[in-house]
Amino acid sequence: MRRPARCHCGARRRDGPDLLPGPRRPRRRLRRGGAGAVLKPSPPLRRPLLFVLALCFGAASVGAAPAQVPPETTFGEAVDVNVVNVDVYVTDKAGRPVSGLRKDDFELLEDGKRVEITNFEAQASVPSPPPPAPAVPAPPGATAAPPPPAGGDPLHLVVYVDNVNVQPAHRARALQQLGSFLDRETGPGDRVMVVTDDMGGLHVRQAFTDDRAALARALDEVTRLSAQGGENDRSRRTALDAMYMIQEEALALGNVDNKFADENAEPLEVPCPVRIADPIKSYAESSRVAVLRTIASLKLFVNSLSGLPGRKVLLHVSDGVSVTPGEELFQVLQELCGGGGASSGATGSAADPASQTVDARQFGARSYQASQAMLDAQSYSTADEWTELAAHANANRVTLYTLQASGLEANSAASAESMGGGREQVLRTGSVLFIETNNRRDSLNVLASDTGGRAIFNANDLVPELERIQQDLESYYSLGFAPRRAGDGREHRIEVKVRRDGLQVRNRRSYRDKSPLERSADRTLAALFYGTEENPLEVRLDVGEVRPAEGKTFNVPLHLRIPLFKLFLQDNLQTQALVGKVRLLVATQGADGGISRVRQVEVPIRIPRDKALVALGKNFQYDLTLTLASGDQRVAVGIVDAATAQASYLARNVRVGEEAAK
Repeated sequence: MRRPARCHCGARRRDGPDLLPGPRRPRRRLRRGGAGAVLKPSPPLRRPLLFVLALCFGAASVGAAPAQVPPETTFGEAVDVNVVNVDVYVTDKAGRPVSGLRKDDFELLEDGKRVEITNFEAQASVPSPPPPAPAVPAPPGATAAPPPPAGGDPLHLVVYVDNVNVQPAHRARALQQLGSFLDRETGPGDRVMVVTDDMGGLHVRQAFTDDRAALARALDEVTRLSAQGGENDRSRRTALDAMYMIQEEALALGNVDNKFADENAEPLEVPCPVRIADPIKSYAESSRVAVLRTIASLKLFVNSLSGLPGRKVLLHVSDGVSVTPGEELFQVLQELCGGGGASSGATGSAADPASQTVDARQFGARSYQASQAMLDAQSYSTADEWTELAAHANANRVTLYTLQASGLEANSAASAESMGGGREQVLRTGSVLFIETNNRRDSLNVLASDTGGRAIFNANDLVPELERIQQDLESYYSLGFAPRRAGDGREHRIEVKVRRDGLQVRNRRSYRDKSPLERSADRTLAALFYGTEENPLEVRLDVGEVRPAEGKTFNVPLHLRIPLFKLFLQDNLQTQALVGKVRLLVATQGADGGISRVRQVEVPIRIPRDKALVALGKNFQYDLTLTLASGDQRVAVGIVDAATAQASYLARNVRVGEEAAK
């Protein structure tokens, strides 16, 4: 993709885990992970119980008793300069990007109160650099060198295909066009990932890469996977048929009872009996469970992106997900039992009495009242959950673009009679179709609009829409401000205004200011998931000899070496020593994709003053022992200088088992 030119106006300080004062730009290394990984949570690690100068830390069992250290005194000051960056897209009335704006053209509000824009950057598209010469293949087992970092914030683009909520034909058409677009526009240094949400969970089909051939293979693989989009339509038709069957039975029983009724007969059956709503309620409930699963999967993946540096963009491909599952069937029921079908087109067929509307009010409490239908429908709403998901994406600086793969949809009202039937065809009439279409779009609208992205609807030719997304990625403004309550962990509203007429603004609508420890945990997980390493402390991480432990577990020693001159150490007059503190964060991922919770310990450092000159030229050593199950494991370690908040994040792949132990 074309590289944006950057105009720096003021000091640049990033939000996220960069905690040093001033506009520090740490070195970044990107190492690709493998394809086919599955993300899912697993039981947390136990708490560490023993650490001295050489720390022993177990992932499933650890020992206990901190070494005695002198009473801690204040040394230095941990300065957490956190700037929240808001990416702003400005267009004219024709939707074209607007360039040339200055900081004074913008007004930024946090929770309705104006805040000072401390950092301002304007980015505009420039041509991509020519592709580099082919690299010499690395020797077997070596880690591939990461691409050189591009200027400015790195961009991570995720193509997220929701196989649970898309039909195969729609998916194939969308991915074919998307693949052609990526093949043309992906350039050296771009970071693109392909992920699918399947009935079995999330699967990484292609880790972050700029390899066009690898991306093409991954998208081709996705088009051959199973897709469940049609299953929901079949379940909905089944519920509709069951509703009409109940009405048919009620009408038949009513006719028989009326013919043979006497004073000792059973109470007459009436049209629209109360039980007529049962199939619809059952469908709505099962569909709601499926929608909540979809939201949970998206939230899990968005959370996994949180520790990646720079901008994160997720392109969500689906046919849409209903905000209020089953609402269109409740609309059918309202019109069937409310006698209102004549105004909407759902009058039914003359040849099918069960599909013809009746006024159930005349039958009282023995009938399902049409006025209850929309109240029942709202009990299955997931609107709040979609709003919370968008806020969660904002908290992790993830912008969502949503692509409805079903393409151009006609929304013209017609009568069921004119469409040749009064049952299934009722779903394509009037207000019923309107509700179903809007429900599928509302979820996609919320995700896109609340996070500053775009929603793509009614587009069979996706190229113009994909080009607009590319314009967003290459031409935008970044506004930075310092929160009033740094690291309070709460959600805050954001509003951006432009002091020029006729311009339209898009940006994320909220943010959550994470604590420094939470941001460090995010970075540790990013190293675990995606191999994004940072090492300003120049830490060396080595894997020792694997040894059998209790049961079917193994002890895996990790050796950390930290140059002492890289740490902040203060002269403590009381103890006649240089003292400091390091925070250590550890997370692991098993062969099955199970992820441990990030655990953190604080390790004090004490160097006698008379040995300081010699010690500062040496390394400080930590020995970590993890107790892990057999199989291919991945370990990530974060090392944070508590005084300066400077941190290194490293990850290693570890083969655990009998062969490794030998």
